[in-house]
Amino acid sequence: MEYIQILDSLKSYLAIRYNDKKIYQKKLAAVLGMSIPTVRRRLAGDTLFTLEEISVICEELKIPVEEVFYNCSHCTRQPLEFLQYDFNGYENESNEVFDQSTEMFFYAAQSEYSKFYISCNTLPNILNPSFEWLARFAAFQWIFFAKGSGALPSLSDITLAPQLKERLDRYLLAVRCLKKSVCLVSNKIIENYITEIRRFYLLGYLNKDDARQLVVDIEGVLKLFEQVCIHGRLENGKEMEIYCPDLFFPNDMYIVESDRMNFTVFQPNPVNPMVSKSPNVCYTVTKWFNLWMYSSTLISQTGVQIRQQFMEEQYQALNEFKAYIGM
Repeated sequence: MEYIQILDSLKSYLAIRYNDKKIYQKKLAAVLGMSIPTVRRRLAGDTLFTLEEISVICEELKIPVEEVFYNCSHCTRQPLEFLQYDFNGYENESNEVFDQSTEMFFYAAQSEYSKFYISCNTLPNILNPSFEWLARFAAFQWIFFAKGSGALPSLSDITLAPQLKERLDRYLLAVRCLKKSVCLVSNKIIENYITEIRRFYLLGYLNKDDARQLVVDIEGVLKLFEQVCIHGRLENGKEMEIYCPDLFFPNDMYIVESDRMNFTVFQPNPVNPMVSKSPNVCYTVTKWFNLWMYSSTLISQTGVQIRQQFMEEQYQALNEFKAYIGM
């Protein structure tokens, strides 16, 4: 849903409740602790409300937040929304898309009850955005899929601009604010990652130094992942359960569940997510997730022997590739 639609929906509710603009401008200023001119600029769309500010307005003024965010209840709701972020530029439109998706996580995390469900065939991105070479590789993959091989720079030439680093850090902070995470990981998370690296390496798009830098980062994430498995918690203390399913699941998927906002994220490529806020989609995907989880083995905290076997398989796959590239 476009921001302007959310703003228009909010203003329509304010107009219904208060028949004078000056009245609701004063109300908003009091609720948000802002000056009236600042509120006017936000209502005019000159500057943006954050999702948190809109949620505070709705909560304090008893406005149905769900209908504001998803437009009027009688309108048709699109089941999927594609969030397109372009690594070739940092235009306002791309930045707003990225920021909006991050704000959704922050908004959901305000709930006393919030859960983050993750299924991934490679390393969970709740860990790896903090590793620069893996972040570069995600951008590298995106350029290949979006622009073709002719547009590919060398991996070392991909620089993460300060504003992009800030956004990745903020995204990481947002998803780690959720009260609890439940993660389903493939028993071939490292092998799957290395398969992608090997493919680009064999095609000549990555050189040996690139591959070695990626291996160092993968090793770092794997050690961090193992610590999370042992303690059952992220570095910030938030609880995380990790399961290894016996069944294959087709792609990376995330579900956010809270009493403020529910949404599902599908990851067709390493950068651009497809988001659904549809209750039916969220219900169905959560059901799929639970079916996978019921046939999975817990490898965090308990199950030491199974976890050790799992980690040995990951390090074996990594060591085989290290030998292949002469590390």
